[in-house]
Amino acid sequence: MSMVTAPTIPATWPRQPKRPTLAETIADTVAEAIATGHLTPGERIVELTLADQMGVSRVPVREALKVLQAQGIITGGGHRGYRVAGFDNETAHNVVELRLMLESILLRDAVRNWRDGRGDLSGLHAAIDAMRVAAKVENRTASLAADLDFHRAIGGAAGNDVAAKLWEAIARHVMIIFNRPEYRDDDLSAIVQQHEAFLAFIETAIAEKTSDTEIEHGLHDHLLQVSRAKRGQAP
Repeated sequence: MSMVTAPTIPATWPRQPKRPTLAETIADTVAEAIATGHLTPGERIVELTLADQMGVSRVPVREALKVLQAQGIITGGGHRGYRVAGFDNETAHNVVELRLMLESILLRDAVRNWRDGRGDLSGLHAAIDAMRVAAKVENRTASLAADLDFHRAIGGAAGNDVAAKLWEAIARHVMIIFNRPEYRDDDLSAIVQQHEAFLAFIETAIAEKTSDTEIEHGLHDHLLQVSRAKRGQAP
């Protein structure tokens, strides 16, 4: 009797894109509601109410809330229910610091790949196009999602799976912290212009072989320009 062996998948076989589960989509929706102020620190989140509002069963809602609780985005659990966590200044500082570290690595690696002709900037252009549409209709949630997609596209181009996965692990924190008044411009059109300028910087970095240190400084200027302006500091 002959044995049937499974086919060997070549290393270059294209991987299927990961599809978000319903629970992940719910968790993202709750995080967006917190980021945009529709849910405020200390506010109670009721599992049944959330399930009814979203038109889903309680099972994926329960799973989503457990994930958010494990990430520290909401607190409580069990019979006590959940409440939106308060993101104090120390937490915000830690998230900002970690984001700068991870994205410096991802941008450095992405620029190297783009210089070598591996991949293109279409993901960044698409994200900016989405920001323009969001600005036109004054949709802050859509603008925020497009902003994250811009930086997620950099992570995807980097080819650094470890750093990209760590970035995704804090993506919801980034969404919430960088939507605070001190980090985000109230003018959605200004956000478009900031990303257009940063894209131009990236294109120059690719063409002129800008050093890793200069790339890091360019990223920091982009991510912190609003907070520096509001503190009256030079960019």
